[in-house]
Amino acid sequence: MLVLAGSLAISLGAPARLAAQAAIDPPVAEGYDTTRGLAMGLGARASAASTSALQYNAAGLTIGRVYHIESVAGYEPGTTRFSVGAAVVDSYSSPIAMGMSYRYIHGNGEYGHGGMEGRLSLALPIGDAFAIGVSGRYMSYWREGQPEGDTRGPFAEGVTVDAAIRVMPIEGLHIAALGFNLIDHGTSLVPRLVGGSASYTIDRMVTIAFDGLADLSTFYNVDGSLRPEAAFGGAVEVFISGVPIRAGYSFDTGRDIHYVTAGLGYVTQDWGLDFSWRQQVVGDDDTWLLLGFRYFVH
Repeated sequence: MLVLAGSLAISLGAPARLAAQAAIDPPVAEGYDTTRGLAMGLGARASAASTSALQYNAAGLTIGRVYHIESVAGYEPGTTRFSVGAAVVDSYSSPIAMGMSYRYIHGNGEYGHGGMEGRLSLALPIGDAFAIGVSGRYMSYWREGQPEGDTRGPFAEGVTVDAAIRVMPIEGLHIAALGFNLIDHGTSLVPRLVGGSASYTIDRMVTIAFDGLADLSTFYNVDGSLRPEAAFGGAVEVFISGVPIRAGYSFDTGRDIHYVTAGLGYVTQDWGLDFSWRQQVVGDDDTWLLLGFRYFVH
């Protein structure tokens, strides 16, 4: 089955974080979510498959036998940033599943950053219950709106690596061990994260999932020593007659950010439409909306 997918991402909220807040909180990690991932807060990684697995869990590329292509377009009104991207996943043609993605970010030229990234992921199933995956990622994120005399280079430029292990001890239960950005670049845009995820699906209708990640590179104590912080959350997904209903929650201890999330979709044999919403409930009043469209060609 060939899948063509398009997504439009919209972020509505404060035009920019307050200067005082920006001085305290480092920028969050750079990356884009799928509609399912955004709707499930921090609870999507163990069961991530297809093009979502490129971002969340490379070992998840082995879930199902698929050949999927996805295109993505995003816009953030709060920062007036645009992004475009595309991804392809093939777990059908050979025993080793493979995926590639590319994304370009067009910044506003005044503050924040622009950039691009490319990713190649490989995954190997070992029997029906075990899989390993690895992703190589090249990124270049540059500063925008630098004042005169500021000669600092890019926020991040170079190669990093993600790795994942996925285990299915019983039917419906997925457990994943995850490592992201294992080559440190000294910026919160590309944080070194390690953690795990678990999900359980009942009768292919109800999925309950939990993720927990430790940030090992972003936060420091006053004496200059690294201070690990965590992000964790969970989600529920229910399929009713082709309609996925999703809700989730996530919490970032380092930035003291809480999010509630939700999503709704409709899927047929030929196409699918998904809508996701994320609302920050502590700190800034930040709202994200994500709309995804998929078209299936058999």
